[in-house]
Amino acid sequence: MALSLDFAGQLESEEILKLSPLRRDILRLSRSISEGDIAFAIGLSEELLERSRGSGERDIEAEARIRLDRALIGAVEESQVGAELRWSAERLSSIHPGSSGHALALLNLAGWHASSGESMMALAIHSEITPIAGHPNDLIALSRLEVGRLHLGLGDDESALRHLWSSASRFESEGMKGEEAIALLEWLDIALDILSPEARTMDEVIRDAAPRDPKKRTSAMAHPEDALTVALRLAETILEDLSGSERPDLGLLVDAAFCLRSEPLAQLLASKCADIEDNEVVKWIQELNLNDSESDQS
Repeated sequence: MALSLDFAGQLESEEILKLSPLRRDILRLSRSISEGDIAFAIGLSEELLERSRGSGERDIEAEARIRLDRALIGAVEESQVGAELRWSAERLSSIHPGSSGHALALLNLAGWHASSGESMMALAIHSEITPIAGHPNDLIALSRLEVGRLHLGLGDDESALRHLWSSASRFESEGMKGEEAIALLEWLDIALDILSPEARTMDEVIRDAAPRDPKKRTSAMAHPEDALTVALRLAETILEDLSGSERPDLGLLVDAAFCLRSEPLAQLLASKCADIEDNEVVKWIQELNLNDSESDQS
């Protein structure tokens, strides 16, 4: 995972005019990266890095942001990427703890550890991204999404469900429907295999969340009511666009209708068959039989 802030998109034109020449040029760097002009970005970043360190435009925060971007776009040796990301995170923590830039640096550092197979170190970095620290809610949501994925990779479905649910809730509060749908799809994909009416609801799980002894891990379970709520919530977003010849997200909704024996969800899917472009999904919907406990709808 590599993330870079689009600072230009966050600033009004009047605010941009108030920036120093160096910081205005950093906006050019961010824009070139977002547009995929990496060769230009690397050359520009070298110039900006020198300027951020020079006596005329010395700017420690700008240097941290530039070094972060350079690590992400391949402007430094691969063996130095981790050190550069760590330096940027530590410097931004000392200058502006709790800022978007600080959270972004931590996210990239955690992502680097995860890609290096160091899941526990990645989780430790993510634990620093918190509301108490003052980090923005949208970046906390993104962190929780990655934490859920890390726990899933470690075989801890119980923690994965909790963090994915938290991520979706935070994305929802920010009005980020697409990102919320991603978190909910990943939550539902786990939950459908471990449904149990004896499970605690996710609201109860979040309310009672506390550090757990990893040696006393309990079996993960998901309550059917939560799963149905998620499936119907997803349907609101997913069914807005039915294009595409490969739609595993729609296929997951078909699975949900079957596993949950949900007539409303099944009827909703059936009503959309004529507009769904994935022929395999259409076939599954047409063959959907909520009374057949042996059928495999996927």
